[in-house]
Amino acid sequence: MKKVNILSVCGSGTVSSAMVGQKIKEMLGEHGFDCHIEEINPGMVAGAVGSRKVDLIAFTSPIDPKDAEGIPQINAVGVLTGMDEETFMEQALEVLKNLK
Repeated sequence: MKKVNILSVCGSGTVSSAMVGQKIKEMLGEHGFDCHIEEINPGMVAGAVGSRKVDLIAFTSPIDPKDAEGIPQINAVGVLTGMDEETFMEQALEVLKNLK
């Protein structure tokens, strides 16, 4: 399995990000990815990106793109609601399959 580090971002960094993170872990696990998910709020993005390797950011609350320049950022509201999870998965798989 390919190991990946993902930030799951929601307004408070607790409930929604944990729900989204768990669902992403399950969905990507089915495609051969071993996901380490960290749940954070938007204000924590720059610090998280600056202190460790992050392969992907999944967000349900807006984040400042400058806080994570160069790291793919995908809207994960569809994962949270269960509506249009496919779009998130297509985008995430495209990003993660091209990692070195």
